[in-house]
Amino acid sequence: MRKTLLTLVSVAAFGAAAMAADCPQIQSYAHPTLFGSEAQIQVGAKTSDIVGGKITKCADAKTVTGKDNVVIQTFAKKELDKLAASAADGSKWSHRSPVLRSELAQTLADGLELATVKPADKYTDVAASYWAKEAIDQALAADIMIGYPDQSFKPEQRVTKAEVFCTLAKIFDVDHSATAVPTYNGKTINHIPTWAYGATNEVLATGILDAVPDEAALINNQYLSKEQVTYLVGALAEYLKKNPSAATSAVRAAENFATSEMFIKLEDRLSARVSNAGDKFTAKLTQPATIKGVTYPAGSKVRGIVSEVVRPGVGNPGFIKVQFKEVVNGDTVCELPNVVLEASATTTKDPNFVARVLGAPLTCAGRILGVAGRTIGQECNLGANAVEEYGDRLSNTLVDTFCLQPVAGVKNFGGSFVTAGKLIWNTVENATGGVFGVGYEIVDEVRYLFAPGYSNNSSLNPKEELKVTFQES
Repeated sequence: MRKTLLTLVSVAAFGAAAMAADCPQIQSYAHPTLFGSEAQIQVGAKTSDIVGGKITKCADAKTVTGKDNVVIQTFAKKELDKLAASAADGSKWSHRSPVLRSELAQTLADGLELATVKPADKYTDVAASYWAKEAIDQALAADIMIGYPDQSFKPEQRVTKAEVFCTLAKIFDVDHSATAVPTYNGKTINHIPTWAYGATNEVLATGILDAVPDEAALINNQYLSKEQVTYLVGALAEYLKKNPSAATSAVRAAENFATSEMFIKLEDRLSARVSNAGDKFTAKLTQPATIKGVTYPAGSKVRGIVSEVVRPGVGNPGFIKVQFKEVVNGDTVCELPNVVLEASATTTKDPNFVARVLGAPLTCAGRILGVAGRTIGQECNLGANAVEEYGDRLSNTLVDTFCLQPVAGVKNFGGSFVTAGKLIWNTVENATGGVFGVGYEIVDEVRYLFAPGYSNNSSLNPKEELKVTFQES
């Protein structure tokens, strides 16, 4: 399990996207109870609860300025949710699998706000009811993507990394080398044929590759993943907004990308220490804001949701991810734009000492019981796994011996002692981790009582004011 932990964590994080009708949610308990020996991962229809798995926010994650561990909604996250929801077989969909031509078209249409066009029945393998039909038409009309000579588009075909770079290079025009071997952070980018050198170097010249997660995969793999492409296109949209002269005629001029801005004051407390995935929060506009052409007066309510929580632990400050969902004024409800360009905390506050003292006993008790309960649960899991493996070892010993394979039988018999030893070792690890975890939670609670600012950068508190800038659709 240890070897597959990171993969399972990633699958859990995005697997809920395919199953949930609402926003996918993930909650990780990062306190030190397991020391990496094993992990319990439970995936539900709308939530993923991860115990002992290490989740770190992407180095390029968009955060609230002044709140380094409050991550905000991004284009990439929303687009991955959309792609997952459209998958024919959601159980097999993975954000780490290669991007398909249909998914690339949809991501480009959404990220670059490609103009709506008249439906065209140009390709025999793209039916009028196909989920990405409109986006494919938009990408074709903008001359960003093309089909094949046999009148097919091949929407389910994987797109190579070189092909993605060549597609993106049609969207902007910047100085670049057409012949130099493409390198990123001093490393040659593999699987780039000579015909794609120029396009790859042009993409590199924009700097948007810095937003793509998993540098090793970016450099070494033949294909970009769905996740990598959504981050890449999101970064491209922001690049074009900041550098409108770089945009080619293939896309709408970046200076025409409409933005909306709102100043909000929080009414709820959100914190990596105490919030839970799925918590809803509200805020109020402190100034009038014009969103999608409608002006909302000061005092209008803004609603949002906490989509991810990672609890703080040793060496891990934890973080929360928030999404701003809608603004409400009377009977008028407006869904807020998907792409957050910038967010900053203009006013920060800490809960007062009386509030912290009153809340501390309950928070501390809950966290201690949580650590203890998960430690006990983990021991049950360890014991169950060991019993199953021990039984398999003894069974294989008998079967191999009576099949006249005495060497294999001896190996399995010896392996049964290894299994017992592993259980003892993991039990000591787990018990020690649980005791340490309880102590850590007590110390952390005391620290919060007397130095609340320590966790301020992973929380949003009542009466704090944020400035949020959206890119409108």
